[in-house]
Amino acid sequence: MSENKIFKVPKVILLQLFLLALGYAFYSANRLSFGIGLKSVASQLALSTLQIGTLGTIFTLGQALIDIPAGYIADRFGRKRMLVMGMIGMGITTMLVTTSSSFSGAATWRFLFGATEGIWNIVMYSVAGSIFPSARAMLNGLMMTFYSVGAYVGPSYYGWNLEVTGDWKFGLLTMGAATVVFAVILIWGFKARYTDQSKAIKQAHLLEALHTVGANRIVWLGVLIQILNIVPYWGFASMGPYLFMTYKGFSPVDAGQFFGIIYGIGGLSSVVLGYFADHFGRKPMITFLASLNTICAILIFHFIPQSSEVLLYLVGGLMGIGLHAIYVLGYTIAQDGVKPHQIGLATGIVGASSYFLSFFSGPLMGYLTNAAGYLMALDIVVVAFEAVLIVIALVMAETQNKETGNDEVASNLSVEVQD
Repeated sequence: MSENKIFKVPKVILLQLFLLALGYAFYSANRLSFGIGLKSVASQLALSTLQIGTLGTIFTLGQALIDIPAGYIADRFGRKRMLVMGMIGMGITTMLVTTSSSFSGAATWRFLFGATEGIWNIVMYSVAGSIFPSARAMLNGLMMTFYSVGAYVGPSYYGWNLEVTGDWKFGLLTMGAATVVFAVILIWGFKARYTDQSKAIKQAHLLEALHTVGANRIVWLGVLIQILNIVPYWGFASMGPYLFMTYKGFSPVDAGQFFGIIYGIGGLSSVVLGYFADHFGRKPMITFLASLNTICAILIFHFIPQSSEVLLYLVGGLMGIGLHAIYVLGYTIAQDGVKPHQIGLATGIVGASSYFLSFFSGPLMGYLTNAAGYLMALDIVVVAFEAVLIVIALVMAETQNKETGNDEVASNLSVEVQD
């Protein structure tokens, strides 16, 4: 389907996409702000470096365990229900983590936060990836663009609030409450007839569906690409603020701004890069972006001093572009290899596999920091993984089917509205 047809789609469907994208902004604001307060949390709870790393990424373990069942259950019993439930859960668990008085308590709430945000993440990409298959990378990129807004606003607000109040809890309480309010709005905003389009999988058993999708090589290529990018992504997002505040002299405001730019502003180009991936292919985009990530990481870790703020923020923003765009393309490649009614499950497999392994990036960063120093930890977890991804991108086959014809889902949606 050509791009201009997207703008002929009924407004109610565009509203569904807008609410999905806005929800992704709330999602990212909640998930990325916690890392800015990790140094304060560690001080109050007397955490070791290994515990700090674990607390920074344990939410990804919760997400990994929910991703496959979330995609399947949403396709069977309703995506709208799962989206609303996920958003409410994110807000509540963000608030409840502030009640923690020990490592185990904080870890439990962050794990549950990951499970609830995992529901939103997988179902959101399933809906967005199902509506316009021929513009799939661009629409998935649109989701990431809104994610980037939240990823900048959340940490920036939280860093400012932390420096002003000295209390790591207050900022999380306000963001969690705002998220619950938005979830209530979604109850009326989402329309199940437009979000719940996948029907065929309702006739299939889970094991049968897993066998079909799980045997698909393109799905596992998406998994591999996602793992090689998401481990650096979350290793740096979770431990980066703590390491930079501890070893590079960053203040909470500095850390909020810098990591907000990497994980916020840096992702604003995802829709444009998704457009390029739809037109020129997934392979050249991943090769270019992984190379960009590797170069930028080396410059940030070893060559650019904190005093060169403009250059540091510029290179950080470029690195954020690469990290976010590859994140989107990992899901997109898996969706390229399956039928429309299998998209939810394929997306869940990619999310579960990659997030499970990304959980270990935090503890690994903590261990390596103690054993070999923080720079070696950053080089192994960030630079080395992105360098391997360059090799994979160079040898992979293109997955995009450029012969895609009419978008049946979009066509059906248009007919339903006219009726």
